[in-house]
Amino acid sequence: MNYYIYLMNFNFLDKLSPEYRNYKIERIKNGASKKLFFKISKGSDSFVCTDFNSDKLEYKNHLVVHRILSNIDISIPTLIEKNDDKLIIVSEDFGNLRYDKILKQQSIKDLLQYATDTLCIINKEINFNPSYALPQYNIKLFKNEIAELPQYYFSYNNIIDRIDSLNDEFFDIWIESFKQLNFNFKHFVHKDFNMNNLIFLPSREGHLKCGVIDYQNSFWGESSWDLFSLLEDSRIFFTDQYNAYFMNYFYSHSNQLISFKEFKLKYHLLNCSRQTRLLGRWVKLANELNQPWYLDFISTTKLRLQSSLAILQNNKLTKFYDKYIL
Repeated sequence: MNYYIYLMNFNFLDKLSPEYRNYKIERIKNGASKKLFFKISKGSDSFVCTDFNSDKLEYKNHLVVHRILSNIDISIPTLIEKNDDKLIIVSEDFGNLRYDKILKQQSIKDLLQYATDTLCIINKEINFNPSYALPQYNIKLFKNEIAELPQYYFSYNNIIDRIDSLNDEFFDIWIESFKQLNFNFKHFVHKDFNMNNLIFLPSREGHLKCGVIDYQNSFWGESSWDLFSLLEDSRIFFTDQYNAYFMNYFYSHSNQLISFKEFKLKYHLLNCSRQTRLLGRWVKLANELNQPWYLDFISTTKLRLQSSLAILQNNKLTKFYDKYIL
């Protein structure tokens, strides 16, 4: 351990309660997150500590969502300790069996089943409640998110001719497509229900084998959002042979008041918009963090995007993407 890491770890331990001062501390890699994660352990005791000093709002949001999710029968880490002044949370350690790390050792279908059952419970048991103070998705947020593609990906893809008119065409097509569907943004959405935020808990039963973390960015949105985050994860390419099955399963086991056809259209349009954003996001992160490996996700993102475009059969979107993006 170099001196800088030693000093940072030492300073972090100093923020915890005295009972943890003689614990072993280990920094956990956090990818693009600005939060700091540490594992502290002594003997058989092990906890995960999160330092939210980079974003006080995320600290507050984490606690708000934790209270919501604690009232339903799913697996989230037990909160051991919090410090509102130092913006530190100590939580149960779910271990290292992250979904994206164990796909070759475990049945993919079983892992997806635990996760989808968890989503069904969330959808059925959390009703829209403005008093929860969660943000609600809307067309403005939608436009801001897809804007990452023209902002970052166009230049990466060497699109430099008539860039202003292409930007206008891009947004016009997307806004028209968005308005064709009657969205109802009143369902609880984790937002980042991806393989890297799901932990396999083999000692538990049924859906409780799926541990859910990193939920502080939750909002009110469409019920299909977390499902396509799970099934269409752009960070890894794994089989999509179960996608149709789990889409039907989720629709049948959650509180849906729309036809399956409408549910499917919303799923694929929002998945297209998410993959669109991610094409720009990978370029942005690669450049800003000087970590070019983010560009490795582009090929999988394109495959996910192509799959949903084919099902949507939206001629304008497909024509634009075939010509400029894919």
